[in-house]
Amino acid sequence: MVGRALLLFIQSLCLSAPTVSSLHKDEAGVNEYVLNTAGHGQVGVKYARLATTTHSDDGELVWITSQSNDHPGSIGDGSPDMSCDASDIFGSDADPCYVSARNVSTGELLWRASACANIDGAQMKDSMYLPRHATLASVYLSVFTLDDAAVFRAWNTGNGKLLADVDVFAALERDDLSFPQGVPRLLDSQTAIATVVQENGVADDESLVFLENGEPIYEAGNPGENTPALISAKMLLNKAGVKSTRLYKHARIVDITSLDENPLSQSPRIAVWVAWSSMNEDGQVLATLGQFAYVQVVLTHRASDDGQLHKIYQVTTVTDAVKSSSTTPLLLSTLRMVHHSPTLTSLLAISSSREQLLVEVVDIAKKRFVERTVEIDGLHPYFRSIDSIHVDNTKEVVGSHSSAGDGPYHVLRVAGLDDRYPYVPRRFESLFFLNGNGEVNPNTFYRLTDGAKGGDEVHHDAIAYCSEMGMLVTAMRDEVESGQSVAIAHRVLSTAHTNKRIVHIDQKVYGDRVITTDGDYVSYAHLVSCSKKKMTVIFTTLGGLTTNVDYVLINNKLRGLKRWQSEEALGSISSAFFLDEQHGAVKGAVGGDDEEELALLRLNYSSRIQSQISSFKSFVLEGGAISSLKSLAVVSDEKKLERDIAFGFAKISVLLSESLHRVVALDTASKGRVVWSRTLHPGATWHRLVHGGQFISVNDPHGNGGVNDHEVLSVSYVEKGGVSSHIEWTCFDGLTGKEFSRQVDEISKAPIQVVPLRSSSHHHHDTSKSCRQVALLVHSDKTTTVVPDTARSYAIVNEALAASENGLYVHHLDKSTGAFEALLVQKDSGAGHADSFKLVTVGTTLFDPKQERIINVVYPRRGETILSPTTILGDDALLLKYLNPNLIVVVSEATPEFSSNVAYHEGSDATADVFFNALHSVGAVAGQKRKPVGASAPGAEVATSSSSPQAPTLFVSLVDSVSGRILHRASHAHALAPGLAGCKRIHVPAVISENWVVYSFFNQRTRRTDVGVLTLHEGMIDKKGITMFRSPDQELTFSSLESSKPIVLSKVYSMPKPVTSIGVTMTKAGISSKQFLFATGSDQVVSIDRRMLDPRRPNGELKDSEKMEGLVRYSPLLPIIPLRTPSHVYEVSSVKGITSSAANVESQSLVIAHGGPDVFFARLAPSKGFDLLPDDFNRLLLSMVLVGLIVLLHVIQRMNKKKMVLSNWS
Repeated sequence: MVGRALLLFIQSLCLSAPTVSSLHKDEAGVNEYVLNTAGHGQVGVKYARLATTTHSDDGELVWITSQSNDHPGSIGDGSPDMSCDASDIFGSDADPCYVSARNVSTGELLWRASACANIDGAQMKDSMYLPRHATLASVYLSVFTLDDAAVFRAWNTGNGKLLADVDVFAALERDDLSFPQGVPRLLDSQTAIATVVQENGVADDESLVFLENGEPIYEAGNPGENTPALISAKMLLNKAGVKSTRLYKHARIVDITSLDENPLSQSPRIAVWVAWSSMNEDGQVLATLGQFAYVQVVLTHRASDDGQLHKIYQVTTVTDAVKSSSTTPLLLSTLRMVHHSPTLTSLLAISSSREQLLVEVVDIAKKRFVERTVEIDGLHPYFRSIDSIHVDNTKEVVGSHSSAGDGPYHVLRVAGLDDRYPYVPRRFESLFFLNGNGEVNPNTFYRLTDGAKGGDEVHHDAIAYCSEMGMLVTAMRDEVESGQSVAIAHRVLSTAHTNKRIVHIDQKVYGDRVITTDGDYVSYAHLVSCSKKKMTVIFTTLGGLTTNVDYVLINNKLRGLKRWQSEEALGSISSAFFLDEQHGAVKGAVGGDDEEELALLRLNYSSRIQSQISSFKSFVLEGGAISSLKSLAVVSDEKKLERDIAFGFAKISVLLSESLHRVVALDTASKGRVVWSRTLHPGATWHRLVHGGQFISVNDPHGNGGVNDHEVLSVSYVEKGGVSSHIEWTCFDGLTGKEFSRQVDEISKAPIQVVPLRSSSHHHHDTSKSCRQVALLVHSDKTTTVVPDTARSYAIVNEALAASENGLYVHHLDKSTGAFEALLVQKDSGAGHADSFKLVTVGTTLFDPKQERIINVVYPRRGETILSPTTILGDDALLLKYLNPNLIVVVSEATPEFSSNVAYHEGSDATADVFFNALHSVGAVAGQKRKPVGASAPGAEVATSSSSPQAPTLFVSLVDSVSGRILHRASHAHALAPGLAGCKRIHVPAVISENWVVYSFFNQRTRRTDVGVLTLHEGMIDKKGITMFRSPDQELTFSSLESSKPIVLSKVYSMPKPVTSIGVTMTKAGISSKQFLFATGSDQVVSIDRRMLDPRRPNGELKDSEKMEGLVRYSPLLPIIPLRTPSHVYEVSSVKGITSSAANVESQSLVIAHGGPDVFFARLAPSKGFDLLPDDFNRLLLSMVLVGLIVLLHVIQRMNKKKMVLSNWS
């Protein structure tokens, strides 16, 4: 009875146990998360405005940001004719078109949307950034965007809901329009919104188009007439009586301003500012103040035949030219307007030499014009050139700063550059107060100076001024504490000014004073709110770090409170790798510069004995036994963290953002917490993170030396003017970000390859330049540089040369010329230096740039564990894998010239290109001849191509990087649309895993994504080929120079969604089945089992041997199974890379997807969690069952003993 009751009790516990929420929870992903950014990782935050969700005062404050111009109506510089040689700093598939909104109080990302109709990347023309859209946070509780395809969109400020979506060019019914300089503009007068267009073929004129919800507003005319919506700048200039000159003959729309006191006027009057301009050889738009004019336009309503009101415009007779004697050319892109009143406006612009500030005050009512030129020395003594002008808030002005009452004043921030800093000029701001009474006199500008330091000017990185508090907060780089940007406050004395200067005194900041500690420069300080007791400032840095700080005045003391921070660099990750966190418990325990020494000491025999004795005392005397019993029932967070570290789940993911020059480290075990971040050289051409090297072993899968070496070497290449260049390298701890050493080395030629090397043994930091991670730099003139330049580093290179009898090989691939060169590193005995190296050419290959253009190069993953060198077939035969560690994949697209030459003529199987004819014939014959026996059914029909195949547009070449040989070359048609612009590159992601090559491209004919699969094999061994008396004749060693080419099996599949990146899972021993991960254009990361991609999938019915092997019948469409979608409900946008790492347990694989505005992490179990208990395992139930069984056993023993005693007595 007792046993039955106990069983019923256990059964009740089982029925009440928690259920699993997913059918295959261990397959779908464990502990996944996504980090969302604002999407400004390419160039950082450019446009930032404060908005509100309602018209009332209690509305939520929203921070609107984008990568468009800070002033959406400014004229863009640069020629619209972008050649294919223009550098694309983001890649062909980048999307710097996001507009986003954050909650000002919490920093929460409320919404993010792409403002561009296509995904072409933004470009640089002559080092000038050309934004692809304009952003305008309006007073209408909406955010307006206009992209380079003329698509106007309106978004709800609070939730990002799309309110309007209009193609402006289509609404105008014109297909011959474009944007001047290729940059869309949105002009805002607070009462109307307009844009500027240009007719194709008309080089000397542009037109203004007023918009209402994206729809163009037409000119007032007779009802039913098709009146134009374009207001010609040349027509307005002629109406104002301003004539063009020999130098200035291009009519420009400059800006629009309101002429009404009431912003809600039903018939708003708008001043349209126009000017004659020219363009210099650098693509900068120039004009003079004497070439300006303004024309009044009135917007009214008219009822149509259907009774609806439609807004129309009318050009009035109120026009005039700006009377100015100045002939100094100014940069129209820098022009800013300060509106003192509806009829009083100040024009400020920077001269073309960037050494003068031009000011023109225009009184439209009195037709009065006053001008002044301020020299650069009058702005700031440290300015070497003027960079920009920023008008804070033109609605609110500062009261009079003198007893004479010569106010009001507007707050201006003028930024300048100081070129005394090496390689990258220092940008800093200075604060000015602009007289708003319409007079231009010596007291027009008041410079803010330090009254306690003899009138020194404020020259900090960024400035924010709160007029109500009378407080100025600046951010500057602390020269004493290197790497820190700190906040400094100043109280402005509003009643004391002398010699055109307003005086301030220092105000100490308590609380959070440090803005950033990682060497990043603050670029802008945005004033969010201002009151008598509090001001809120948002700082943005060059590295994309956004920080919100409140400054509160309490008892005449200013206290800083940091509210939130966001890393925009996470939205532009170019590369990533993982570091084990298994020694995190001893970090910082050593006072010296090497925490790893303590870990080494704890591995000796005496230390381990002492540790076991201490653990036994804790277990017996200090309650360790009770704690152990408790842990059987409930797993605490501390125990879970220990388990994650022991099982290899807790890792540090080190991410590099090349575009923002920043490195960020995330803790994968704490939902992506930022552990540390650091800023690299802001003026570098490129950056590389070097970790691991040539010495890889089974016990050391991550390429780390000793006890999991976590040192990382960052290499930055800085070039200035094409003359001088240098390498800046930094050695730091990848777990903590602690810097060990740093140095700048001058070089003569640009590096073309960075070869990672590391020591196979542990060593100490013996010098300030020492680093356990070493890089060998290969230069374009075939010279080498060892970084760091120490004796230990040269010893590591020599160790790498001696590690193999064949030596150390490197290579160089020039994408512009298509030349591939394999090089051998040797010691240069003829050089004067004992540790000098030279490069010897081993092999060369040419990808003819006239026929193809290289678009992608893919390398195999380091540290991948291969379980077996063979594949066992269903009939017990062995298919030998071709495992070449020197294999790389070169993806190229056909040039227009090649595509025209390989077009097949009617009735002919040949083309005009002899090379292509030979390539096609060899591929058709040799490809079938070398197919291994057993790969398909004997006598099965082989699909052949048509008699006149389509011309190829995509080539996938397998190249041996040691010999320079092309091992295999596959081609595909329809990968490039006919007539596609030459600057647009097709996107072909690819990945190499063992002997597999998987890539994808968009098929223009089927309008689907094709997935190509190549598997490489050495041959095949029959099931009776290996016996006691028979063994195959096989080479035991592999040589890139002597081994034969592989046998390649291929197959093409289709996916219903576009693919942006491809990855593959990685496990510790390679036992778990592999899954290929595809990042799709639908913002998902899906996984597909490798068996579904096998090119040996038969077309017909499966044979018994094929069923035994687990092959699946071929189907061209790859299914996307929701249960095998690691991202689940998360949206992961525009993924450019997928990096995986193995855990310490075989079943688990860690994956991070990056490159777009989101960073996604997941822990996957490709073959389910066969060696790991799930997180929701009922440990309490197991403990109770064990205790119940022990009690039951004891009861049965006593019952049996009692029964035996009674039996013996009877």
